Amino acid sequence: MPPESPTPDHEDFSEELDRLERYYSEEFLPSNPWSTLRPRAYLYLRQRQRRVRQTMLECGFDTPERIRQLEILDVGSGGGTNIAWLIELGADPARCSGIDLLPQRVEAARARIPNVRWLAGDMTRADLGGPFDFVMLLAVLTSVTQARLKQRIVDRCFSVLKPGGVLFFYDVMSRRETPGTADYKPLTYSETAAYFSGRPTRWFRRDLLEEALAERITRRLGVTAAELVQATGLFNMDASFAYVRA
Repeated sequence: MPPESPTPDHEDFSEELDRLERYYSEEFLPSNPWSTLRPRAYLYLRQRQRRVRQTMLECGFDTPERIRQLEILDVGSGGGTNIAWLIELGADPARCSGIDLLPQRVEAARARIPNVRWLAGDMTRADLGGPFDFVMLLAVLTSVTQARLKQRIVDRCFSVLKPGGVLFFYDVMSRRETPGTADYKPLTYSETAAYFSGRPTRWFRRDLLEEALAERITRRLGVTAAELVQATGLFNMDASFAYVRA
């Protein structure tokens, strides 16, 4: 009797995950793109902190005591920067978890904040724990080339959220389909709405200053001036934050 075809729940994404690991290990991370000495990285960090704080307040997590009770998961946690900021807002490290595909990034995060639960591997198959009140999915999906894997990642995020929990999201967006590259492609808003299965979404659209302009303003007037220009939204790119309630 021939073996059954794999069901979608057991679909093999190993080639795509291997590609992602090679891309981040060999190309993305060696270029150190998230160094906050770079204007764009600094502006992204500051905007991410603002939007996390705003989301917490809008969702009723409005005191350090309430934030301390939250169960938190960061998907694509890297070196632990996102969770470090939530701890500054009041989160309990023992209630925080992070998972990243790259073991070396997980080890760096563990050395930085040892009392957080750090995991390495494929988040669609790992034992993530939970359920969680707050899940972060930041700058992950644009590096995934297979739509089915993108959907699986988003579905897994929602599956580990408590009823009423919050998925906090960021990525580079496009109003229309764009070709992208072999390793990176902006999402469209309609595509992302489909991944969210039509759930009502609070968007913070066009939230990051264009990179070339950020460089010019910072060089001539300083990074504070670049932050002020970014705050107007007039010259921003389609890099957007959002949150969705489960």
